[in-house]
Amino acid sequence: MKSKIIAVSSFFLALSGSAIADHSWGDYHWARTTSSFDLIIINSTTPDWDGYVSQAVSDWSASTKLNMIEDLSGDSSSRTRRKCNAPDGMVRICNLAYGQTGWLGIAGISLDAQGHITRGYTKLNDTYFASSYYNNDVWKQSVTCQELGHNVGLDHQDEDFNNGSLYTCMDYQDPPYAYPNAHDYEQLVTMYTHTDSYDSYIGGGNSGGGDGGCNAPKGKGCNKSDIGNSNSEIGWGYSLGRRGNSETFIRIDPDGTRHLTHVTWAKEHVDDHQHEH
Repeated sequence: MKSKIIAVSSFFLALSGSAIADHSWGDYHWARTTSSFDLIIINSTTPDWDGYVSQAVSDWSASTKLNMIEDLSGDSSSRTRRKCNAPDGMVRICNLAYGQTGWLGIAGISLDAQGHITRGYTKLNDTYFASSYYNNDVWKQSVTCQELGHNVGLDHQDEDFNNGSLYTCMDYQDPPYAYPNAHDYEQLVTMYTHTDSYDSYIGGGNSGGGDGGCNAPKGKGCNKSDIGNSNSEIGWGYSLGRRGNSETFIRIDPDGTRHLTHVTWAKEHVDDHQHEH
């Protein structure tokens, strides 16, 4: 497929007084020839996450442009959940104790030559969700909701923890909010009003996910990173900037494939980072 792979990991911020006008993520969206479409979400999480995934799938399916279909037949082995690769045209969601990475969740999307999303994945980091701070229904539902929102091309509505709540999972706030709001659905209408000449969903064949297509050794070439911690082994590349607990990285493969990683740092990681700087 030779697509550009974009990873997004995100979380909640809050706006000041006015609602944000546009929170699409880089104009990325799934290509479709119809006014609405069905997107298969392969649920490879363990049973303790099933309820959160089902709720988020139901919430995003309230959109008039999007219907998420949860596929419960997905492999949930630890190997599958570690890679969290998705077939073309679908999204896979996984959980695992990914370790002290500093992030709560990552959502990744792959782009074809026309810039349309062709596959996606979401990873939920049980290492942090096992802690007393994050091990509750609101945090788990909020992260699940937000990462799947990124998988369909939504960005955050706001990224300032000090602002008032916008009552959406696409807002940075603490405590978080677990569900989409009316503006999220309005944004999806804006993003998916036009139709395309082909469908990029429910394809088949190539797999995608967090590891991308870089074959360089860890810490070398396209797998080089400047973030100075264990995530350098992932090959996120170079930081494009940080806003609160949200940060974006870019890596470009020799064949020109772009890999963008949008990270949602855990709160304690943010506090430590700010203290160090």
